Amino acid sequence: MPIITLTTDFGYKDPYAGAVKGAIYSQFPDARIVDISHDVTPFSVDEAAFMIYTSYSQFPKGTVHVIGVDAEHTPESPHIAALLDDHYFVCADNGVLSFILQKFRPTKAVVINIHDRIYSNFTVLDAFVQVACHIKRGGTLEVIGEPITELKSLPGILPILSNDSTSIRAK
Repeated sequence: MPIITLTTDFGYKDPYAGAVKGAIYSQFPDARIVDISHDVTPFSVDEAAFMIYTSYSQFPKGTVHVIGVDAEHTPESPHIAALLDDHYFVCADNGVLSFILQKFRPTKAVVINIHDRIYSNFTVLDAFVQVACHIKRGGTLEVIGEPITELKSLPGILPILSNDSTSIRAK
C-alpha cells in the first residue's frame, strides 16, 4: 500500500500543505496521503518528535513519513532518509526522530544528496517529495544519498528519573 504521511508546521491557512500533496500526486498518482498534522507549533522539533512517535507505528510497515518541521537544509541539520522499525522517514536530521531512536537503531540511513538538482528553497516540496516518491516506487536509499550510521537526538527530550527515584523530570 503506497502510504505517505505528512507532518509539518505549515498550518492550514497557506497553500503549502496542498502544494506538497499536489507534487506527490504529480510524481506518484497512486499515493495515499495521510495528514498526521500541519499544526505543529512552528519549528517545534520536540512536538513533532512526539507526534511522529505516537502515530507512526499505527501505519503499515513500509509507510513513508515526511516530516517538514524545522526542515531548512543546513550543515547542522542535513536532510536524511532513514529506515527505522520497517518505516521510512524523510526529514531534517534535527532530532525529530529522537523518541523512535530510543527503541530502534536505523536499519539504513542516508544523507540526501540530490539538492544540486533542486531549484527552489522549498525543500519539503522539492527534495522530500522526490525522495518519498522514489522510495514508494521501490527505489533504494543508496541511490539518493550517502550512508550514515548515527542520527541526531535531542538532549532532554526523554523523561529523567531523579537519583533518589522520587521524581521524574520531563518536557
